[in-house]
Amino acid sequence: MMERNVFDQVARDYEKIHNRSLPPGVHSADFISQRAATVIRWISEGYAGKEFFYLDFGCGNGRMLKTVLASDAVKPLVEQGRLRLFGFDTSAESINEAKSLMGDDRVCLVSDLNHLPRDVRFDFVISCHVFHHIPPAERAETVARLASWMNPASRLVIWEHNPFNPITRLLVKTCPFDGDARLLTLNTTKTLFGENSFRYREHAYVNVFPPRWLRLDAVSSIEVKLSRLPIGAQYWVMFESDE
Repeated sequence: MMERNVFDQVARDYEKIHNRSLPPGVHSADFISQRAATVIRWISEGYAGKEFFYLDFGCGNGRMLKTVLASDAVKPLVEQGRLRLFGFDTSAESINEAKSLMGDDRVCLVSDLNHLPRDVRFDFVISCHVFHHIPPAERAETVARLASWMNPASRLVIWEHNPFNPITRLLVKTCPFDGDARLLTLNTTKTLFGENSFRYREHAYVNVFPPRWLRLDAVSSIEVKLSRLPIGAQYWVMFESDE
């Protein structure tokens, strides 16, 4: 995975640095809000009334996790002890920022997976823009470790950049903390996880339009219709762990 000190160095100012690499009028916070809204919907759909364990694998400074926690759908479940939230990132400084931002000891945040409770197994895992930082030779081992932490028939979502989108490739090339990025196509991601204890469920290409534009119903409708075509700036793909 990318050397920790790269993200340690940008942990405090991640959004500011990221914003400078984005086109005018497009903001890092917009993408976080978009992903968080999708995650909240998935958690709501997947929660079955039992204790539910959620992991943000590669949570960075915790912005998305905080947004998820603050939502009307998730916060009551956490307060009642029915939903437990976890965040992991290899950047210790990012985890420190996340702890400061969250201010909530009901969220377990670690930079070393050995510090997770030994008996924890996750029902839902999301990993956003992490795997393009993992060297290809190490990806299968990472997937196998993820599988070992998950309950049978639990869900995992990988959210990644779409290398078929030329604007995405340009932005990644100029982003100061994407120097090691090796983008994964959707098929590469499906093969990687399909060969390592996961079953494909569904996917969508997203961000044909900037997130703020998607607040308009007409634009959002067009985006949905284009979600099967590899033209969006990003994509997500959902898997289910083997039973």
